Amino acid sequence: MTEFGSSLQLSLHEESKTMLRDGIFTRTVDGLKIHGVICGWIKYRNAHVHSVLGPYLVMLDPTWIDWVPIFSWIIEHPEGIIVIDTGETAKASRPDYLKGTGLNGWVNRQLARFNVSASSDLSARLQMLGIRTDHVRWVVLTHLHLDHAGGLGYFPKSEILVSHKELVKPYIAVESFFPSWFSPKPVGYFDEIGGAFDVGHVLTEAGDVILVPTPGHTVGHQSVILKTSKQTFLFGGDACFSPAHLHSGFIPGINLDRTQARQTLERIRVFVKENDAAFLPSHDLQSVRKHFLGAVPVPAASFR
Repeated sequence: MTEFGSSLQLSLHEESKTMLRDGIFTRTVDGLKIHGVICGWIKYRNAHVHSVLGPYLVMLDPTWIDWVPIFSWIIEHPEGIIVIDTGETAKASRPDYLKGTGLNGWVNRQLARFNVSASSDLSARLQMLGIRTDHVRWVVLTHLHLDHAGGLGYFPKSEILVSHKELVKPYIAVESFFPSWFSPKPVGYFDEIGGAFDVGHVLTEAGDVILVPTPGHTVGHQSVILKTSKQTFLFGGDACFSPAHLHSGFIPGINLDRTQARQTLERIRVFVKENDAAFLPSHDLQSVRKHFLGAVPVPAASFR
């Protein structure tokens, strides 16, 4: 099975089919199309993923993990198209990227490398799907790091949703890169949803898309729940890098608050177990293969 087939289609079960083409994974459940799209690639220093060192010590590690995907998620919902995270743009691959952006920009340059082309960023992926950027109703940002918010400029007409705490206290975010029109709706979590998360922000009238607080990686990190009659999904952003981290409970030091991160992982573990949910972090190809293609995941060397 190749990563980027042109005509691969596999049946997960009668009501849900998956298609993989050109870096786009599509699964249909209850008539609802869910797309996982690769918007480019990122790599971190090994210590970023595998150690308890904080960001400034991580920068001393001379070794890097292999390239991993930057996923954005698109839900073609009857109430409006929802985008979860916007990935990065091709400018991130330029050598002069982030120069002159202050301390946070300098830190980002030391922590990560990008490989993004104009033909693979989120705007291009949406065009491949026949979706216009100005037809996107909601853009939900799990947090404000560049690989999750770098493509914001494509969505001036959409409602942008960011955790209130993330807006008040962004962590290593390069705010000078935000569009001049950027005025997101701050999200509080005042809806009682019960279960592992207890509270959340119910986005849709149908009550099937819910934003939940998952702090730790950043103080205002949030994740997105999608409920269907056949499958529940949890789009986890950077709450953890992989299911291996989720189940082992390992908390890399790159997280702003390791205590909160540990509590978040416990809530996610409980939620996934109680709901038999598909957990989809933002940089784990094996999770997408498992839940979109029905393939048995092989542990990725980078995130074990």
